[in-house]
Amino acid sequence: MDFDTLAQQIVSGVMTGSIYGLLALAMVMIFQSTSMFNFGQGEMATFTTFLAWGLMLHVPYGLGFALAVVIAFFIGAGLERGLIRLVEDNPMALIIVGLGIFLIFNSLGGSIWGPEPHSFPQPFAGAPIKFIGLTIGKHNLYLFVVAMVLTSVLYFFFRFTKLGLAMRVTAANRTAAELMGIPTGLMLMLGWGIAAALGAVAGMLVAPIVVLTPAMMFFVLLFSFAAAVLGGLDSAPGAILGGFIVAITQNLVGVYIDDWVNFLHLPFDIEDPNQYRDIVAIGLIVAVLAIRPRGLLGRPLVQRV
Repeated sequence: MDFDTLAQQIVSGVMTGSIYGLLALAMVMIFQSTSMFNFGQGEMATFTTFLAWGLMLHVPYGLGFALAVVIAFFIGAGLERGLIRLVEDNPMALIIVGLGIFLIFNSLGGSIWGPEPHSFPQPFAGAPIKFIGLTIGKHNLYLFVVAMVLTSVLYFFFRFTKLGLAMRVTAANRTAAELMGIPTGLMLMLGWGIAAALGAVAGMLVAPIVVLTPAMMFFVLLFSFAAAVLGGLDSAPGAILGGFIVAITQNLVGVYIDDWVNFLHLPFDIEDPNQYRDIVAIGLIVAVLAIRPRGLLGRPLVQRV
């Protein structure tokens, strides 16, 4: 096993995993506050990425990026206030609403912008950076830095600010938060807004890599969901860690599965290693959850009797 190749695949996995982790973090925020999987998270991100693409045709990249994030925040907050709050006490209705959000934004994106792929602008193009034998694309480095900065900002926000602490209390125990005088409705609305904004950032970071289409975020959402489950649905750091693990596993399987099959003398040939990278990654997650159902960093469920 070539060490340089191994290191390159790990570094590339960390870059990709930061996107998985960012979207997984958005899913964790919503799950913590409403115990709901927002199946439309990826479609919402795609919709706001299309809006950003349209804005960037007329304004600089940075301004279009910022405006799209603000729009995404208000879309998420509006959905919580006008839709989720109406059915929040009905778990089955929440599932149906999540699927409805998926269908609505998917249909809107397709009807407005069509199925044709679009080229999303890259703020940093040109030759990749070479560092101690590793090759790192400028855009990949950019998305990693943005994802890590946002993660750090959110960490300090939720840990050291009154508003962040109030949102954490609301997510952990809404009844206790209400008894403490915290406006839980406002906290939930802000949580949905922040989650939608995170999704928009993830969409705009991944669009230059996979090209912008209405179905752009489907597989990203799938692997982000896997990352959230793997890290623990009640753990924000777990979402980021899960994203790294999923992406690194995908890369290693794509490069080394043929060598592993030959080493183990398995009775079949690998014609296209990339066909197995996602299967093995999901298999790893199932194996981990069989041992630790709450995820790697998830807290065990404690009930009073």
